[in-house]
Amino acid sequence: MNAEIEEYFYLLREVCRADDSSLGTAYRQLRELLEHLCRTQMTDSSLQMTDLAARINFVSSKLGLTVAEQNRLHTFRLASNAVLNRQAEPSREKLLRDAKTVSFFVKRITGEDIPADLYRLFPQADATYIAAPPAKERVRRMRVNFQYADTDYLYVLPVDSVADEPLRVRYNVPQINDEFAETCGLLWRHAQINLLDVAVDEAGVLTPSFIILEPDYLLDISSLAECFREYGHHPANYMLARLQMPDNTRPLLLGNIANLFLDEWIHAESEPDYLECMKKAFRSYPIELAACADLRDREKEREFFADCKRHFDNIRQTVTDTFRASGYELDKTDAVLEPSYICEALGLQGRLDYMQRDMSSFIEMKSGKADEYAIRGKVEPKENNRVQMLLYQAVLEYAMGKEHHRVKPYLLYTRYPLLYPARPSWAMLRRVMDVRNRIVANEYGIQLRNSLQYTAERLRDIAPGTLNERQLDNTLWKRYLYPSIDAVTQKIHALSPLEQSYFYALYNFITKELYTSKSGDVEYEGRTGASALWLATLEEKSENGEILYDLAIRQNCAADIHKPYLLLERTHTDIDTLPNFRQGDAIVLYERNVSEDNVTNKMVFKGNIEEISDCNIRIRLRAAQQNVRVLPMESRYAIEHDYMDTSFRCMYWGLSAFLSATKDRRDLLLNQRKPEFDTALNGAISAAADDFVRITLKAQAAKDYFLLVGPPGTGKTSRALRSMVEAFYREGKEILLLSYTNRAVDEICKMLTAITPEVDFIRIGSELSCDGVYRPHLIENVLEPCSTRREVQERMARCRIFVGTVATLSGKTELFRLKTFDVALIDEATQILEPQLLGLLCMRGVTGGNAIGKFVLIGDHKQLPAVVLQSSEQSEIQDEGLRGIGLHNLKDSLFERLYRNAISQQAVGGRQTSAFNSRFSAFNSLDMLCRQGRMNVEVAAFPNRAFYGGLLQPVGLEHQTGVLKLSPQLSADEFAALLTRRVAFLPSVPEPPMQSAKMNRSEAKIVAGLAAAVYRQYTFAEGCFSAASTLGVITPYRSQIALIKKEIEALEIPALNEILVDTVERFQGSERDVIIYSFCVNRLSQLRFLANLTEENGIRIDRKLNVALTRARKQMFIIGVRQLLEQNPIYAQLLKSCGYDKRFGLVHVDYQTQKRTIKDSGYFYRDVINTNGEAIFSDTWTEQ
Repeated sequence: MNAEIEEYFYLLREVCRADDSSLGTAYRQLRELLEHLCRTQMTDSSLQMTDLAARINFVSSKLGLTVAEQNRLHTFRLASNAVLNRQAEPSREKLLRDAKTVSFFVKRITGEDIPADLYRLFPQADATYIAAPPAKERVRRMRVNFQYADTDYLYVLPVDSVADEPLRVRYNVPQINDEFAETCGLLWRHAQINLLDVAVDEAGVLTPSFIILEPDYLLDISSLAECFREYGHHPANYMLARLQMPDNTRPLLLGNIANLFLDEWIHAESEPDYLECMKKAFRSYPIELAACADLRDREKEREFFADCKRHFDNIRQTVTDTFRASGYELDKTDAVLEPSYICEALGLQGRLDYMQRDMSSFIEMKSGKADEYAIRGKVEPKENNRVQMLLYQAVLEYAMGKEHHRVKPYLLYTRYPLLYPARPSWAMLRRVMDVRNRIVANEYGIQLRNSLQYTAERLRDIAPGTLNERQLDNTLWKRYLYPSIDAVTQKIHALSPLEQSYFYALYNFITKELYTSKSGDVEYEGRTGASALWLATLEEKSENGEILYDLAIRQNCAADIHKPYLLLERTHTDIDTLPNFRQGDAIVLYERNVSEDNVTNKMVFKGNIEEISDCNIRIRLRAAQQNVRVLPMESRYAIEHDYMDTSFRCMYWGLSAFLSATKDRRDLLLNQRKPEFDTALNGAISAAADDFVRITLKAQAAKDYFLLVGPPGTGKTSRALRSMVEAFYREGKEILLLSYTNRAVDEICKMLTAITPEVDFIRIGSELSCDGVYRPHLIENVLEPCSTRREVQERMARCRIFVGTVATLSGKTELFRLKTFDVALIDEATQILEPQLLGLLCMRGVTGGNAIGKFVLIGDHKQLPAVVLQSSEQSEIQDEGLRGIGLHNLKDSLFERLYRNAISQQAVGGRQTSAFNSRFSAFNSLDMLCRQGRMNVEVAAFPNRAFYGGLLQPVGLEHQTGVLKLSPQLSADEFAALLTRRVAFLPSVPEPPMQSAKMNRSEAKIVAGLAAAVYRQYTFAEGCFSAASTLGVITPYRSQIALIKKEIEALEIPALNEILVDTVERFQGSERDVIIYSFCVNRLSQLRFLANLTEENGIRIDRKLNVALTRARKQMFIIGVRQLLEQNPIYAQLLKSCGYDKRFGLVHVDYQTQKRTIKDSGYFYRDVINTNGEAIFSDTWTEQ
């Protein structure tokens, strides 16, 4: 029996022995084990499943479990749902029953017999379950799992109950559900389905009105509505819209400004002034207005401003007159602006413009044209607008319980004015939902098949002949609609075979990543993705810090139209968990007064965190609410993370930019031509005085791109990037500086402000994501004095340095209408996926050339990689043509692909046998910084040898050599022997099975004790301790961070409360004199998730471990469970390098006789556990 299987049975024993006070914890451990077991059986499958019920059905089918065995697993699933959502009290009898069920599941999976001592703990009888048939009545909704179909029925298994045999669902019933005929033809085994408005006959046969496929995959209401075009409603319209980058045109601007007018009129106590409103519009959209090509024409500019005045007047007439007219009864003083809704029942999400607080009526505003031609002399809503209204009515009914007959929906066309009452048609709604299902089936098919050929087939549907289902042949079709479709089709056809493969591979990857981000079905410890908002139990969310609830409003400033905010107090805090929320995070806020309240049945408000502390949270709301009753003071609230699709939208736009890119840029990116260089600088490069001069000259010599590998502590941002910026600035170049994270952009801003003489720069981004010191450089603040489009254009032209994140710039494409850049310098390039960067590199300027000339990528492919949700097997590229250009796996960055190409091309050219030995001097497009000034040589020794082949050399700073002296005041300290060591390993003991695997109390105690010793040593020996620079603690889990902070607080040393205790991801780019790393590995299975492996020249590199070990300047302390860590070859090497090999531990082993003797350290750690850690701080401890 292998160690992992032994661990399963060990955990099951402990579950069975749990005392009465720990039954809830036991249920959580048992549930996590079942989730883990199911995932182990799905690693070779690309099936995406959001729900444990579907996974159980899939694995049961795969293993050939009987119906009874499968239903026992479902019985446990339902029982654990109730316990973990705090809707039922756990009982020992049921826990033992469920432990027996899971034990037999382990036996079926592993083939190992249940140990006798465990079997004796189980009750004799198997788990019983009640297979209750559906009630003979109408059921509002039912979640089911599709199994198979015949000509009469779909056969499904219920998710919220158990059944001895599949239930029968009657489909294709005229006037009831025949609109879903195409949906039913697309179903796959184990697909999740919601059945809505279900009639149940005497035989238990279900006849639903609605069949919703994979409802946890939410589609945006406006995106779905836009599939209903004048020429038809084919699902391929959804893919077409993705590949059409929105133009910064007059109609789009007019729509944004009209929305601003509506907000002003709703909030105004007296009549708003038109000119003041236009000034606000200008402050809100300065770049968009300045960059709009239509407005360069004086006549069109006059027309535009006349249109603005007309819309303003029409909104005034609607709000002041029509609202009060008989039959409308709209009250702007009791309105809600921009409420959002998440409707898992229908698989939809959306945001309304205006709603009455009691949901009796709502308004969706449109600034464009209505249908002026359908009926002569009469204006009618366009079909896409009607569909949008219908979907909102359906969401209010199925999510909020508001019958659609009792809700008055209005379309406000501000062009006319026309407040149009929309009429619901549930038959049309069924047709719309069938289109939704077909779109979801397309998305699912792309990620399931993971094939370029299948993706190409789907994208071939983007063709005028396919989309024109109504066979239009009029002027509208010929002049406007056909050309917009055909332009995309022709661009795809014009690509070379290699370019087409690349395009399909990236579309495939982005779609899989989007699907996974929604479903959350990833091999990860815990539930992730948008669907976790309603699928994760409260226990799961709380443990992972993904929810804050029982929040009370202490200050309501939601009526502030410019910066609306709420100050919320945390009335409920869990001392063992730490909220996974930070300043700037996008969140959803909703009322949560009872446990059943969640995002799918409450009005949702979107915003960002302005400030967060242990007691309070300040939320900046996306939309102001002048009505105080919208957010009642007496209510309690919850916040969770907002999962937005914006980054994916920008990646699809990147593909659109690739279709329109210059051939020269496409050839460069796809390795069809070599990068070019100015050879006139070769002599200066060879004679360069130091690394930074050489690298700067190489960057200047590059005509296409240059790559800089910057290992830890080599000064890639503070020195190399600065040197390049100064050189390019002296040459008069236009410079774009980019990075992946806002924190890294802050570092770039810090570097820019240090340049003398002072340089002018503008930062693109939001106030909340920018350090307060650099907010004066934010574009909104820089452009505030500008009052005309010309002044904006001139101010932008004067500034030659622009800074921002890749994500922000990708969404600000209008900037490239005002600026083109000679060079883009991109830091953290190994954390940026290729499709995230593609759009910016392929963007064209107004003259048609590349918007970005050459680019410099700076990064280290041995530090943290880009975040990818899908598995490495899923993102791997099989196409030989693409592998030929170095594209092996799309989880790798563009930096890594170009780096590999440069290395291989140089080797083929015969100019180097060992590029590293020649320190990259033979490379034009590539260089590496090898002198590090951060780490002491002993601290650097292991990562340098294991990950960098011994290339890193110390600069020779004082702290990099020499010995540490112990302060006399610490001679009797518990950790005295360690305080003079540069690198040390401290063994811990694993957490008992009944505790969360994401916490380790013994490690937290050791960390706190060691932190106190470090504090005293640095205070006495060096005269100072700085929380910001002396000490940092790294650990992988939020729960362990919280536990360590709690232990440190108990020391009552105020300075230690200020140190950073966080994950390795948050430490990248920073450093401390001393780093303590708590591995917090309590189970073998955790080792899989802790590492992030890559390979170079046959050597395996753990990128996460590399970052953790290279944050320390003077000392590195590592804490973990030796027996577990040694199961990982790299960790075993690390422990050995600390002088801690397998013969060194708590037990002495005589290898000849195999006799084991507990050492003194073993008795010490026994006492640590028995005294809950107090033994660490005691002067004496007793041996047994």
